[in-house]
Amino acid sequence: MTPRIVYSIFLVMLIGCFSNCSYLPEEIPAEESLLIEENARYIRMRSTESNNSLAGILFYPGGLVDPHAYIEALKALVLEDHRTVIIMKAPSNLAIIRPNQASSISKEFEDLDQWIIGGHSLGGSVACIDIFNHPDQFAALFLLASYSVDDLSNRDIPMISITSSNDLVLNQEAFEENKINLPEEFSISDPSQIPMESTRGTTIYYSIEGGNHAQFGQYGPQAGDGEADIESSAQQALVIESLRLFFQSNNL
Repeated sequence: MTPRIVYSIFLVMLIGCFSNCSYLPEEIPAEESLLIEENARYIRMRSTESNNSLAGILFYPGGLVDPHAYIEALKALVLEDHRTVIIMKAPSNLAIIRPNQASSISKEFEDLDQWIIGGHSLGGSVACIDIFNHPDQFAALFLLASYSVDDLSNRDIPMISITSSNDLVLNQEAFEENKINLPEEFSISDPSQIPMESTRGTTIYYSIEGGNHAQFGQYGPQAGDGEADIESSAQQALVIESLRLFFQSNNL
């Protein structure tokens, strides 16, 4: 483990000491076709029509956010697209404590040949650490209100970065400074502008107008966040639409 990672762990644990508890998920409605299995390390989501020829998704939650808070936000990729989605768990809900968990867990599912990795906020940065340490294990990367502090600019996989206009949690200065760590920027203003061919060698950047930081998940308001001008369901629908087109254009 590098000194930078050790320092990062110390920092987020120190921050956690000033928080009484994690952000908990809002009520999750039961759905018969949504199959959820979980253990101490992850939540696995599948449907009764799962298609293992499609790439699976490994997802790191945001810092101090209960992993169950992303079930509702990501379930369309399971129920409508028939993908397998695995949401990481970590002690104190801090993904940085287990920065290589996704690459380790992916080896347990031999029925899936390709994996997409992603994450929200701190979880997105942890996903980038995992790719940096295991460059050959992932077919694509998606970041929700996040950025990479590791140099992934030469990684030959498609990437997409989705943010929101009213997000006051994401450090915008750090976000801009760290764009250098991802492949060349390709900005869009609407999901329909995602190219219908491979986007390897570029990072698609899309900002959701009216969205905020917390509405990438389903856990209610977050301290220090901006007020959203759109409903959480609308923001999450735009995330799903963007990811769906991004996956399709790269044959994932």
